[in-house]
Amino acid sequence: MGFALCGIMNLASITACGIAILGPQKRPIVGYFRSLTSVSAICYSSPSRRCTRQLGSSFKDLNFLLPVTLTKKPGTSSWGEGRSLNIMATQATVTNSKQSLFYSDAGIHRATELRADTAWLASAFTRADTLVIPMLGAKNMVHSGKAVYISPSGIPGIRYRDAVFLGVSETEKIPIFAVNVEELPSTDELKRVLDNGAEWVDVRKYGPRLSMFEAGLLAYARGMIEWHIRHRYCGRCGSKTELSEAGHSMKCTDSEKCGRLSYPRMDPAVIMLVTCGNYLLLGRQARWDPGRYSLLAGFVEIGETFEMAVAREVKEEAGVDVDIESVRYEASQPWPFPASLMIGFIGAAVKNKCEAYNGFQAHGQAIPVGYERVPEVDEVNSLPRPAVDANELEDARWVHRSFLRSVLRGEPLPHNQIFNVPGNYAIANRIMQRWVEAESARDVQWAGNEVPTVDVDEGIFKYVLIKIEDDEGRQRLLVRGRKSLAYHSDILADTKKRLDDEGLALQVSQLGGGRIEHDPEKRTLRVYSSSQAYGQADHTVTCALLRQAYPLHVFSILWDP
Repeated sequence: MGFALCGIMNLASITACGIAILGPQKRPIVGYFRSLTSVSAICYSSPSRRCTRQLGSSFKDLNFLLPVTLTKKPGTSSWGEGRSLNIMATQATVTNSKQSLFYSDAGIHRATELRADTAWLASAFTRADTLVIPMLGAKNMVHSGKAVYISPSGIPGIRYRDAVFLGVSETEKIPIFAVNVEELPSTDELKRVLDNGAEWVDVRKYGPRLSMFEAGLLAYARGMIEWHIRHRYCGRCGSKTELSEAGHSMKCTDSEKCGRLSYPRMDPAVIMLVTCGNYLLLGRQARWDPGRYSLLAGFVEIGETFEMAVAREVKEEAGVDVDIESVRYEASQPWPFPASLMIGFIGAAVKNKCEAYNGFQAHGQAIPVGYERVPEVDEVNSLPRPAVDANELEDARWVHRSFLRSVLRGEPLPHNQIFNVPGNYAIANRIMQRWVEAESARDVQWAGNEVPTVDVDEGIFKYVLIKIEDDEGRQRLLVRGRKSLAYHSDILADTKKRLDDEGLALQVSQLGGGRIEHDPEKRTLRVYSSSQAYGQADHTVTCALLRQAYPLHVFSILWDP
């Protein structure tokens, strides 16, 4: 039996079990294409036959397009002796593929027209260069972050009728199959490769460690094999079923009374980014790691549109109404674990009705901020209060765009807050990235955008509400507070110095001050008191700004009498 390990270039070594270990790449291979002017692969596809193939001039970054199928030599006990991979005159140009989502591109031509061609399938399954993805039920075989392939000859007694034809490589048209070995007799070859470091893994969890195309191909194989496992009996008469159409349908074996054909089904699920101004709604399940949040999602029910499903799921899980007219399609991602298709949407929540916050009429003795409207406060007041269904979610809350942008960029969060979202392998991440980028592109570009809105200490300290402004009248509000600075005037002076040191020509003025009691461990922020030098800041405005940087905190205000 031969094994090939998925990867490209730099064949570093061949282990005793015949697995080709490929050296590290200079560039990450996920989502990339390569163009090579001349590539030749030498392989041993059978114990007695050596073959040399000229590969195409352009191919996706998958090893089965650069096959290294290795077997034992006749009469020897060692593996991989004399095996080599020669790559000549390589000139690679790399372009990023932004179209595909993880698990969505298997990097092959599915060749659906060949599924009913039994003569071609039988011949293809005996070809020396044919590759088989071994499956142990729902688990895939990998080795050191690469997919493992075997030749059909390595599975004694297996027939093409027992395998799923996945497709052919796009350049060399190499056939690729998947086989469930769970109920087959164990082979020495499988045992040998497992003893030498290969392992059976759940590609749903392991997938992010693979290249995008490897993950897509293994997920495709898993989805098909799992469907076979779940449909071993006819849903109409209960008779056993058998593979048909190269594994892409299941046929009832009672051909006289039934003979029903069943085909793979997918369960559509909506996943939605719900906005309210510059905030988005995120939720978490109790079983997730601490600090992990994601978009809300749920299955589509019979008789409803995708838009209806979006509104219903958000209402059921978080108690928030969605304006169904605002819901628009964003992207989709196959999620064959076992058989879902994630369909992504963006929609707007129905805002709370509230009067605009008048920045000229601050609370009590507080200093007005001098704006007719204070959008930071208006946005917070308009946020619908989530009412979580404990059977669905542990928590749901509104998160500001600036905070999410920092999370997506991997930037340090204030006071080491634990907050994370799904990685870039997930459609949730893609939708969040697109929303942040689209909204940020609408922002007026000026120097003040680069200044953090909030920079405060922990414990009890004085703070100042600050306005920064450029020569063209563009303004922003900031909150600054430090335990090490004893006076409100020191905080203002320190802020001016920091902006000057960064070369930002901005005017800095104070809008009053107060005190903050901040307990990061308990996630509480209390704003109170006033400044003897500057007067009392509008704590309502301060809390609205603090909320942008501390989405998990509870806020309280105590006004001076």
